[in-house]
Amino acid sequence: MEKITRLLQAKIEAKLGKGKALVLYGPRQTGKTTLIKEILRKRCAGRGYFNCEEAAVRDALLSMDSARMFGYFSGSEIIALDEAQSIPDIGRIIKILVDSHPELNIIATGSSSFELANAVSEPLTGRKFVFFLPPISLEEMKSNFGNAAAVNSVRDTLIYGSYPEIATAAANEDKIENLRLLATSYLYRDVLNYNGIKKHDLLVKILKALALQVGGEVSPNEIATSLQIDRKTVLRYLSLLEQSFIVFKLSPFVKRRRDEIKLMNKYYFYDNGILNAITNNFLPVENRNDTGALWENYMISERRKFNELHGLNPNSYFWRTHSGCEVDLVEEINGELTPFEIKYNTTKISRGAYSFVEAYKSKAIQVVNKDAALGWLSL
Repeated sequence: MEKITRLLQAKIEAKLGKGKALVLYGPRQTGKTTLIKEILRKRCAGRGYFNCEEAAVRDALLSMDSARMFGYFSGSEIIALDEAQSIPDIGRIIKILVDSHPELNIIATGSSSFELANAVSEPLTGRKFVFFLPPISLEEMKSNFGNAAAVNSVRDTLIYGSYPEIATAAANEDKIENLRLLATSYLYRDVLNYNGIKKHDLLVKILKALALQVGGEVSPNEIATSLQIDRKTVLRYLSLLEQSFIVFKLSPFVKRRRDEIKLMNKYYFYDNGILNAITNNFLPVENRNDTGALWENYMISERRKFNELHGLNPNSYFWRTHSGCEVDLVEEINGELTPFEIKYNTTKISRGAYSFVEAYKSKAIQVVNKDAALGWLSL
């Protein structure tokens, strides 16, 4: 597969020259470095890239001397600080550069929000634009290769996901090998390096528990009991997995009905390939009994990408009652509710889902199956 132009690139480029730092988050291996190098190639003949894990770059930044830093980083209209979360107090350092040389365009990338976000949030208040780069989206497949190629990619993505290195591999064996390496090495690096977290086996067990419950409510108490650890430890790991962009949660929609589920969240993986690597199941869709859960994870993660890229920012929930009524996804914008049912093959809507419309006078339920997915994820 040829190089994929990321839709986020144009949005980042549009913010250059505004006198603010640009902060780019995303999971490891989603193409943040490739993206900023492409921007540098177009705008600066490739100049301006600096890896913050290199000693010389670290020394220049840690000096916190604006003249020294400017001397080291000058020569390009853009300064791209890759892996910026590895530099202590990086937010204050960037603030010094922005304040002393507002003509510079500074892009800082990071793969863990608990490090970079905490470092830049207060020092760069009012001085930054924030972007998020997920794995390749179905919308990007469409924009790069057309409708037919995007539709044809769906079956593979359900199983192998859409990390760039995976999506561009030709053979399924290569996809699986790369996924296993990603899922056992790169992806957990930030969590395991954070604040003394060293229990790799426990991390994997919690991830497997989440993978086996995709589409269902997750009880931290049950995970804690099954792993013989305390509930606070489970909650801590769940928070770190969210902040390192491995999983994200949906909270329950709770308003009126007394029998609505209120306390447990659902957890989804940003990428189906990682989900399948954790359970070590790469069987094709027709040979699996979890196709519904795979499709739900895929579509809800894709919808999250779509909303973030287009700045839609709805409040997103699931809805379920103790009597079994449910809606897979509810989006709320300006008080208006839109429910979605995520079904791989069927267009059938359950009576229980209709009860949501009746209770909340929402928009009509939309069914998102494999035939409707591309339209749902395109403007």
